[in-house]
Amino acid sequence: MTALLEIQDVVKHFPVRDALGRRAGAVRAVDGVSLSVAEGEVLAIVGESGCGKSTLGRLMLRLIEPDSGVVRFAGEDLSALSPSALRQRRRDMQLIFQDPFGSLDPRMTVAQAVAEPLRLHRIVPKAEEAARVADLLSRVGLRPESAARWPHEFSGGQRQRIAIARALASNPRLIVGDEPVSALDVSVQAQVINLLRDLIRDLHLTFVLVSHDLGVVRHLADRVAVMYLGRIVEEGPAEEVLRAPRHPYTRALVAAMPGAGEKQAPLQGDVPSPIAPPPGCRFHTRCSFATEICRTEPPSLKGKAHRAACHLADSLPAMTLREEGLGGGARLARLQAYFRGNAPSPTGMGENT
Repeated sequence: MTALLEIQDVVKHFPVRDALGRRAGAVRAVDGVSLSVAEGEVLAIVGESGCGKSTLGRLMLRLIEPDSGVVRFAGEDLSALSPSALRQRRRDMQLIFQDPFGSLDPRMTVAQAVAEPLRLHRIVPKAEEAARVADLLSRVGLRPESAARWPHEFSGGQRQRIAIARALASNPRLIVGDEPVSALDVSVQAQVINLLRDLIRDLHLTFVLVSHDLGVVRHLADRVAVMYLGRIVEEGPAEEVLRAPRHPYTRALVAAMPGAGEKQAPLQGDVPSPIAPPPGCRFHTRCSFATEICRTEPPSLKGKAHRAACHLADSLPAMTLREEGLGGGARLARLQAYFRGNAPSPTGMGENT
């Protein structure tokens, strides 16, 4: 498949200053990441809070500038685009934020919020805006008459549907979802995941899912990239990574999922400071398999379709996982199946979620 998005050796460090305002170091949020996302693919970027995954998602859209490295969209270097060309390109790239309460302007009605991209990119004449907004709301499972209401009148699930409608307004090719369902109840998560799956399929979207929830990842992603302290430590097909993880960090994430069935000692110690990451493998301070080489030599990603940055990847013992609990998504899967089998009409769906 043709790559729609490519990032190569991207670095983003945020300076840290002391009480006098002098630079005292830098948070290595993204520290040399290379990835590609194929047209029509769903890539999940997973990891603990603070690993750099949200920063990487914003770098993909050039919402923040990289310190070094290249981000290409449809073959174009985004950093080389002029402001006007970048504005035009932004029509093809959209972001869904984590917080459905903070991502909508409380001073704008739903119609105004969803119509804003239409006006910014001059997608439809003003006379056709109302019809386009109604169509977008219907597509995400809200009644068209919701357009006249204010964001505070909706539940969290409904507000996230509004945010999804706004992201779809410009007919994007790529959407980055930054924890798009983590703030929702599990039953509402199931409905929104079903909605996202349908939209990705029907609109042939390329989707980057930023998430810490492997249960959600398993239900949406084609491929997974696992981040730890600013670097990718494992990458591969979603089912393969979750069923047979090759990096000790990924193994720990999978084993921690409820119902996974694998008994494994919890991770040792705290996450090292991203200001001064440890030498060698950055995970060695918490890894029960670490040897001397792990403490001195940084590992590189090795493998073909399924790659891992671990010196011991080929010698780790196999994991024993329960199929029904794999990825911690059994309950979520049952809810998805229920809501898919009992879906109301498009004009009524989601009015209570």
